[in-house]
Amino acid sequence: MTASAEPAASPFGPRARWLAVAAVVSLCASALLGVFSDAFEVPSFGADAFSRSAIGHHAFVRLLRTLGRNVVVSRSRTAEKGAGAVVIVAEPLLGPAVAYGRSRAQLREILEEAQGVLLVLPKRTGIPDRLRPSWLGGALLDTPEAGRQVLEAADVTGQVVRPEASAEWRGSLPVPELPEPQLVVSTSLVPLLESGGRVLVGERTGEGARLLVLSDPDVLETHGLGKGRNAELVAALIERLDPGGRAAIVVDETLHGHELQPSLAQELLRWPLAIATLQAVLALALLAWAGLVRFGRPRRASPALSPGTAFLVENTADLLREGRHLAPALASTWRAAKEQIVRALRAPGEPPADLDAFVARLAAARGRAGELDALERRIVQLTARRPAAHDVLRAAHAIHAFREVMTHGARNDP
Repeated sequence: MTASAEPAASPFGPRARWLAVAAVVSLCASALLGVFSDAFEVPSFGADAFSRSAIGHHAFVRLLRTLGRNVVVSRSRTAEKGAGAVVIVAEPLLGPAVAYGRSRAQLREILEEAQGVLLVLPKRTGIPDRLRPSWLGGALLDTPEAGRQVLEAADVTGQVVRPEASAEWRGSLPVPELPEPQLVVSTSLVPLLESGGRVLVGERTGEGARLLVLSDPDVLETHGLGKGRNAELVAALIERLDPGGRAAIVVDETLHGHELQPSLAQELLRWPLAIATLQAVLALALLAWAGLVRFGRPRRASPALSPGTAFLVENTADLLREGRHLAPALASTWRAAKEQIVRALRAPGEPPADLDAFVARLAAARGRAGELDALERRIVQLTARRPAAHDVLRAAHAIHAFREVMTHGARNDP
């Protein structure tokens, strides 16, 4: 076994490095999704929680979250999510019962399951911008019939009116700023804020959820939320439905046409979760690549000891170097070279002579006595101390050259 230590292979090969890169990219993308998740919303210009337009409710949702409330924007199974919670159904798209039977049934389920419901009647319909379809280009005032149909779906008897005169508010709630209010005339609601018998905020209690009806959405839409005490009014309505502030607030978007049937596969392939799905697929592909094996018969393992004299020579040299036996090895090499010279040049039948003297006579006869003396002194100097490996190697080359000259003659000899 060789004593020389081979350089240790790195434990991190190319495949492991690719896996590490994929993990880092996945971690960074997940962090970005967590920080900028609000940027990946449903584009909308209408009266809903996704819209940042003048008639949108996005600012209202932000206000509730700023107040520390747990707000969930629901696009599926709102009745289940709203069980024991406060549900906000703002400006739902409800038409005649024949055409919108399913939507009306969803609203009734919400009223049955929720702790409290804030029902905001519709007032305007948005028109998209021609050049930027996700932006609001204008708004049309809905007919009072649209609000009446929402009241009918909630089993509230009443009519929607729009008085021309300015309102003089009476009630215990904060007074809003509404230049052109939309009000309700109803016997089913207890007025909390009204003007001349026409209700802006009315309440219905009894079986099912506690219901608050806000007849004019201008107080919570983006264009009106910051006016006067409008924000204070909508906050007071939420506080009335949940005095302790412990219930979650569910904002329904299923009745705005944003209903989404829950599907794990669809969610994983929909933006922005598609990024995380792509990261997972990439990581699995790299993991599979790292675990691949070669096809066909496996290659034989290299033998622990390679055959041949080259291995033995290299192994012996390594042992001598590691054991610091270079000086004795050099002396033995010099003596073996002299013995080879004697065997090659001694006449047949001649009795063995003194080794050193015989080599000296041969070197003198060939005019290489000086070369022999220099080599002898060099070897004596090296063997008298602990020589360096490169000095021993140069001396061994000189010994080999001297032996070749003595036995075979110099290359330039005639």
